[in-house]
Amino acid sequence: MEKLFDPYERKARMFPGLLVIIPILIPLVGTYGARNVFFTSVITLLGSGGAIYALANIARGLGKRLEEKLVQTWGGMPTTIILRHGDNFLDRVTKQRIHSLIQHKLGIPMPTIEQEQSDPTWADGAYKGATKRIIELTRNNKQLLLKENIAYGFHRNMLALKPVGVFICTASILYALCLANVIHVPLSITWVNLFAPGIAAGITLLVSALFLSVWLLYFNEASVRLIGYAYAERLFECLSTIPKQKALNINTVEGN
Repeated sequence: MEKLFDPYERKARMFPGLLVIIPILIPLVGTYGARNVFFTSVITLLGSGGAIYALANIARGLGKRLEEKLVQTWGGMPTTIILRHGDNFLDRVTKQRIHSLIQHKLGIPMPTIEQEQSDPTWADGAYKGATKRIIELTRNNKQLLLKENIAYGFHRNMLALKPVGVFICTASILYALCLANVIHVPLSITWVNLFAPGIAAGITLLVSALFLSVWLLYFNEASVRLIGYAYAERLFECLSTIPKQKALNINTVEGN
């Protein structure tokens, strides 16, 4: 129950899991729920017995696995990429201001252009370290930063669940067509029945088709990357509100 009141856990992890199974739950509940006490009891038991929490953890695990692949494709996390001198997402003035704030507020030296070019791995290590420190110092930020973090986690997890979501939506549409007597066994099709599918089949067709279109048209790598960059911008905007920290004793490494 505690997880239900955590906004990140609820919106970024639980919601994707629930959205995946909704298209198949609608016809099952609509067809059997009201008449089958056993079915209703099982659904209630699963909900109170941790099924929602299990879905959240599955969504998180698949999302983290996907993120590793995305990072390899992108060449790093957006929070690392936009700090690089060679990246053009941020303008030069904004990037320099962020680097200066990191050095002034956190005491973490930022690589120069020459150092980044000569030793990109070391430079990325400095950017990742600075990002991790900023995240630690902004954990209590419940404003726009949290919303952007939730949005990124939601989109990442939804993309990770996309194959499952597409499969369930397709299966739900086929089930609804059978329920509406459009598809018969042995295989035959009566399209005229599609104009009077019944309440359960009609709602299932409508919801499943809507969900399927969203899965196919919206949730993709580009949408996750866009949200990732938005979160990175909000994170570094928080630098101006962070109190100055004690300087770290870090020996900078000159590029070869």
